[in-house]
Amino acid sequence: MADNALHIKQALSGSPLRKPAHAAVFAIFLFMLLAMGMYNLLWPLYGGAPRMIQTFAFGALIAIVASLPAIALVWFLDRREHEWPFLLISAALWGAVVSASLSTLLGTAVYGYFLRLAKQMGGTFFGLSAETATSVFAIPVVEEIIKGIAILLLFWLLRGDFDDLRDGIIYGAMVGLGFNAAQYAVFLLEGFAATGAPPYLSLGALQFVFFGINGHFIYSAMLGAGFGLARQVQDARLKKFAPLAGLALALLANILANSVGTKILNDLVRAWTGERLLLATTPALIVWLATAISTLAAQFWAYILLAIAVHWSERWEVETIRRHLFSEVGVSVTPDEYVLIEQDAPFKGRAVPGYTKKIATEILDAQDELAYRKWRVEEEGGDVENDELVRAWRDHIAHLRMSAQH
Repeated sequence: MADNALHIKQALSGSPLRKPAHAAVFAIFLFMLLAMGMYNLLWPLYGGAPRMIQTFAFGALIAIVASLPAIALVWFLDRREHEWPFLLISAALWGAVVSASLSTLLGTAVYGYFLRLAKQMGGTFFGLSAETATSVFAIPVVEEIIKGIAILLLFWLLRGDFDDLRDGIIYGAMVGLGFNAAQYAVFLLEGFAATGAPPYLSLGALQFVFFGINGHFIYSAMLGAGFGLARQVQDARLKKFAPLAGLALALLANILANSVGTKILNDLVRAWTGERLLLATTPALIVWLATAISTLAAQFWAYILLAIAVHWSERWEVETIRRHLFSEVGVSVTPDEYVLIEQDAPFKGRAVPGYTKKIATEILDAQDELAYRKWRVEEEGGDVENDELVRAWRDHIAHLRMSAQH
């Protein structure tokens, strides 16, 4: 309980939400957005046939299960400085409920607008059909901006818990993962309405081709990385440029997926089956193979960029913890524990010997949080030794050690 209280206090450090009035207003705003988003997602079920409701429920379950590998990856990446699970769930919920529903509404409105423009311009919109212009250009802009709002809110309102590039990648990935899951459920209902047979496997192969580590998971991770880098660096120009660069990369990945990726996907399916892609009839294995190839062809560069960012952030985290815990030897870190800290390396991790697994994990987590808090206070020009949270993490570590002796 004390650990959770400290995490919450640290997350709200410097946040407008520390004032009860601001927190109440934001809670009402968030509840209204969630309610509106939930209504937009679920309204096709109102008065619907039992089989439609069953399809949606089963589809939601499939989406959750299919997302588990991606969640496991996020959990692994978050092992040094754990984010509060409630915030990660909230990020995914925003992506699933708010971002997905608002994107659907705005996307429909934009399509109608482009359709009117196309008619006024002789049937096409700058040489493209209204449907193509909407899916390739307008929809990615709508989706990435709405998802970006969630990351921006976390960046602004919970600045004490949004520390670096890694945090941006994690929060962005969770927003995108929620978006992917909601899209699967929505597209499943559309497929059921069109054919009477929900394409569970084929749509799953399309939407979760790499076990959820694809699509909006990748786009939003790059978007979040921009915000995380802005938090981490000191250069004023880079602070302003990084979020815009993250948005640009997310947009590029989304646009390429909807243009190059879609064309390759459709061409492969036609070459292998002699027919166009139809989720109701195209074999799921064919859909998966074509989607995997088209995804790598259109977005291989995005995976490479994220891999580089993750590796760089690993090295930065190891060095930050090592540097800021050096002065804690004899205070919150024993000499033997610091030897292990010095031996830590990217993707390796460390242990706290001499305790039960539960206590050791809590001490390690608290030590890392202490290191990050000291880094943040120094970056903001504060007095580390007089910082309330620095003292609180030290006291928490001492309490954990004492509790292990009883």
